[in-house]
Amino acid sequence: MKRHPHILFSAAFFLLAGISSQAMTLEECYRMVRENYPLIKQYELTEATSRYSFENAAMGYVPRISLSGQAMYQSDVTEFPAAFSDLMKMVGLDMEGMSHDLYKVQLDISQTIWDGGYSKAQREAVKAQKEVSQLTLAKDLDALKTRVNQIYFGILVMEVNLQTNLYMDTLMTSNLAAVESAVRNGTALQGDTDNIRAELLTLRQQRKQIEGSLRTYKDVLSLMVGRKIGDDEPFETPPPMIVDTDRNQRTELLLFDARLKQMDTQKRMLDVAVMPKFAFFAQGWYGKPGLNVFDDMVYNRMSWNGVLGISFKWDISGFYTRKNDLRNIEAGKRSVELQRDVFRWNTNIQNTQILNEIDRMYELKATDDEIVGLRRSVRKASESKYRNGVITVNELLRDIMSENNAMLEKSRHELELLKNIYDLKVLYNQ
Repeated sequence: MKRHPHILFSAAFFLLAGISSQAMTLEECYRMVRENYPLIKQYELTEATSRYSFENAAMGYVPRISLSGQAMYQSDVTEFPAAFSDLMKMVGLDMEGMSHDLYKVQLDISQTIWDGGYSKAQREAVKAQKEVSQLTLAKDLDALKTRVNQIYFGILVMEVNLQTNLYMDTLMTSNLAAVESAVRNGTALQGDTDNIRAELLTLRQQRKQIEGSLRTYKDVLSLMVGRKIGDDEPFETPPPMIVDTDRNQRTELLLFDARLKQMDTQKRMLDVAVMPKFAFFAQGWYGKPGLNVFDDMVYNRMSWNGVLGISFKWDISGFYTRKNDLRNIEAGKRSVELQRDVFRWNTNIQNTQILNEIDRMYELKATDDEIVGLRRSVRKASESKYRNGVITVNELLRDIMSENNAMLEKSRHELELLKNIYDLKVLYNQ
């Protein structure tokens, strides 16, 4: 088969049983497994956590208001010199100085004027972290599709094997009736009947094993989708589709980009950390001492006081580690880029393996119908030869089983081709 970037196969390849309108589909399984996966609840938690953090980051320009109180006793206080006190007493003024007990109820208000871009950078960091968290979860959920493919196509293979087994059972039973008739007429030996019966019993044992495996696959899928799957519930063979191998939509690639973006926000945080900050402030308090010290020393009474102003703060300690911090961020970005290259390398290897397998299945399928037709023709001829005494029952059974194996191989090639196509679809997240 000539390889193209687009892989398309014909639905005519799949000559399986009719599909009910209520049949389970592969896309439906993807959806139900995603909804039933316990980790899906993490989406809501991630969304809520990011919203709260973003709202907190947006509070950078909200006024800061605090109310405080204070009562204390000082061992020493500001006093007038003794000579000055004596002089005041001579003119009739008794100035003892400030009292040793102090009281204050204070209200502080601070309003940021400019924070150097810290609030904005913090909001960007929160959004970047949210994107990384959600894409990490999405990556884990996407990985479930590969497991669903294995189970779903396992069910299809078991169902086809079961259909083939039932077909062979009918064929064996028909031949057994013919041999029993020949034995009664004296044209065949009892051993021929026993030989066919033994093969028929073996075939029915195999059917029990197939039914057991089919039930196991369905039970596993039931746990994954979160509902019971009945024994008779039909499964749809997925329709043909196109996979564009030039269009890689893997969540991992988006996650690598998000992690690089997150590191850019970390660099931005380093930039704003060394910027000066300006704020307006106001303080008001009732108590003693107040701002007028002389008044407190003379009257020793509670008073109202207030201060207004603009503050400036520049913490330069961030410059000490900035160079190494930037180097760490750049090293982290190079590490992410290397991981992305490795991921693409592994994807290319998987792509090559799957495409080679698809090529092989196409080549095998090209002659499957002819092989089954020939095996069926040989089996029919052997049935006629046996009835005419030309061949033994062992030769007849050999040709019957050869037809059975050809049918199984044809079905296996069809479903393996289909599974590889859908594995390629998952590989490129399409």
